[in-house]
Amino acid sequence: MTFRLPDERIPESEPWRDREFLQWAYHERGLSPRTIAYELGVSKSRVSVYMERLGVLRPWRHEDTLRRLYVEHGLSASEIAARDEMNCSPVTVRRYLAEYDISGDDPDDVTYGRLDELGEAEVEPEQGKA
Repeated sequence: MTFRLPDERIPESEPWRDREFLQWAYHERGLSPRTIAYELGVSKSRVSVYMERLGVLRPWRHEDTLRRLYVEHGLSASEIAARDEMNCSPVTVRRYLAEYDISGDDPDDVTYGRLDELGEAEVEPEQGKA
């Protein structure tokens, strides 16, 4: 018997491995991995590891999700990052697309751009210092 999770929603075996259940508990019920683990009677790390592997936590790291959105749905990195469940920047999406060799870009070339734009700017000495 759990307090925050209705028994009928909990899969009978290894619920921490069930993506649909974890997605529901985390996104729809708003429960943290720690709370889900407590309710299931398992360690927080067990739940967190599976949530990451299944793309429930940090979905921008989930290769299958990125491949589906980028290749099959034809979304750009900016469009993927703008999705509600992503909660990350387009650069983060571009970095993982490149890392998983989905976009064909070199992961080392994906940057935020700010430092590249600064270049060799000279630093002005402060006025009025003695």
